[in-house]
Parts: sequence; structure tokens; C-alpha cells
Amino acid sequence: MGGERQSHEDLQMFAEKYEKVLADDPSSVAFIFLAQVLYKQGKVDKAVNVLINGLRYNKKSVTGRFLLGKIYYDRWMIEQARREFRAVVELAPDNLAAARTLVEIYVSEESFGKAIEVLRTARMYHPHDEAIAADIQGLEERLGRKEAKEAEFRAAKERIQSSLGARTDAEPAAGLKSGDAGTATLTMAGLYIDQGLFENACKVLEKILEREPDNRRVREELEKTRLLLINKAAGFSAKE
Repeated sequence: MGGERQSHEDLQMFAEKYEKVLADDPSSVAFIFLAQVLYKQGKVDKAVNVLINGLRYNKKSVTGRFLLGKIYYDRWMIEQARREFRAVVELAPDNLAAARTLVEIYVSEESFGKAIEVLRTARMYHPHDEAIAADIQGLEERLGRKEAKEAEFRAAKERIQSSLGARTDAEPAAGLKSGDAGTATLTMAGLYIDQGLFENACKVLEKILEREPDNRRVREELEKTRLLLINKAAGFSAKE
């Protein structure tokens, strides 16, 4: 207990010391040390404010931007975290920790091309890191699958739009209602979802379930789409 109390007292002492330095000179790099102390004390919001203020004077502080990016990432404030880690790798392209975190962000957004670019730059500074090469290969495979899927989706969309011709959105839905289950596909449902036509999408998915009652993927997609329909009716957008 005495050790814990001493540690807390030490942190508070350092915080007061760095606060005094910054009061005398707001442009001092002491903002980094103060932010680290505050972070350890659990005063995360205050640490963020200190970092933001300090970076106004020290825009190229790699350590400051890394710590701010880490806090944002921990809070899943992805846009802000991406901005800070991108700045870090631009200032210090050999910073592997920042590069890997930025890659994680890009992968979560399925921006595989950008993630690969970051890793290729990192490999220039860490040529013997086999994990980087393996990660690049894995991401290239994922990018290839994504591009193939997108191409397939575009082709399917063009075929469906061509077959529908000038018919309204209500007409294909009516066709499904009358029993044209052969035209019901996940691709068609996906097109309706992309356009915000959740009711039409539900009808397509219901038709698929009629002929494939054990299709778990379709059942799960139908449940999600029904929730989107409810949210839309309640005035919420799909992104919310």
C-alpha cells in the first residue's frame, strides 16, 4: 500500500512540475511528459487537451502525436486516430508501431491498398522483418478477393438493371410477391439495401428462404435488413 501511495504521490508531483513548466512556456516539449503522467493517472480527457494544445506549438512531435493517436484508437475514434498515426508515419516512416496501428485502421475499413502501401514503406526501414512481408502477402490476397467480389457485384448489378429496364422499384417487388422466386438472389437484395429499399430487400430474402429454409446466411441477412427497415421507419439512417 505504501508503494502504491508513493507512486501516486510521485505522479502528482511530476504533474505539478510539468504544469508549472508549461505555464511559464506553453511551447515547451514538457507537454509530452505531462500528458503521459495524466494518462497514467487515468485523467485521459485532460491528457488529450494537453496534447492538442502542445501540438499547436510542436506540430512535428512524433511522441506527442503517437500518444494522442493511441488514446483516440483506444476510444475507437477512428478518423482522429487515423489522422494522427498517418502524421507519425510521415514524420517517422521507420516507426513500426505507428505503421502497424495505421494498418489495423485501414484493414478495419477494408482499405487494403492503403494498408499495403504503409507496410511497403515500413519494409524499406525494416527489411529483415519477415512478419511485414507475410502481412503484405496476406493483404494482397484480401485485396484481390475484394476487387473480384466488387467486379462480380457490378456485373450482377448491370445485368439486373438491364433486365428490369424502365420498370419501377415497385414492379420487381410486385413480381416477387406474385411468386417469381427464381429472380430472388442475395445480389438483388444487396442492391436494394444499397439503395435504402429495405422493404424490397426483405421480400427478396423471404423468397430465398422459401426455397432455402436452412440457409443461415440468408436468415441472418433478413434479420439485419428488418432492423434497418425498423430504423428507417423510426427516422434513423442506415449509417446511424
